[in-house]
Amino acid sequence: MRGVCLLLNVFTEPKKLKRGPQVITLKDAAMISGLTGLQSGDVVVDAGAGSGWLAIYLGSIVAPLGKVVSYECREEFASLAEKNVARAGLSEVVEIKRADVFCGISETEADLVTLDLADSDKAVATAFATLKPGGWCVGYHPCFEQVKKFVLEAQRVGFEHSQSIEVIVREILVRDYGCRPATKGLTHTAFLSFERKPKEK
Repeated sequence: MRGVCLLLNVFTEPKKLKRGPQVITLKDAAMISGLTGLQSGDVVVDAGAGSGWLAIYLGSIVAPLGKVVSYECREEFASLAEKNVARAGLSEVVEIKRADVFCGISETEADLVTLDLADSDKAVATAFATLKPGGWCVGYHPCFEQVKKFVLEAQRVGFEHSQSIEVIVREILVRDYGCRPATKGLTHTAFLSFERKPKEK
């Protein structure tokens, strides 16, 4: 129940957290956790931390026994993310690591690696080495060109490509005189690419 409350606080009451760089919204964060089967006790590596919203969301799912380590090389972002993690009450679960993921990942046997970075294809091989067999790597990319580079590099290093998707939320207006989709909605934010490390045979 605590995890559900945290998720609602993060995304429906955003004033509880400070926002700096662009954040991953609930529609994309929920798809990441849902399609990878994330659960309590899992280990997650997240890069980059940005404002920390995705790390907090994932941390609320893997708590209390799991761990999220979020890499961030920019001090102003790392400091903001760390404060947001504390506001969410997840300092025991979510660690903001001041380090460059392109220089390597020290964690091993992770269940999930999320890459929300420019040139994230350059971190794919490191993610592959970090994951346990059957683990997931998810790329978050605003542009088609990034998706192509990421997926092709993921396949080259040994990942099995699951799917690349776009999540669009469109509200339905319900009225006495007719129901129809709203003219505005939360449409394109980014594309998500799901890559899985093969399970051991």
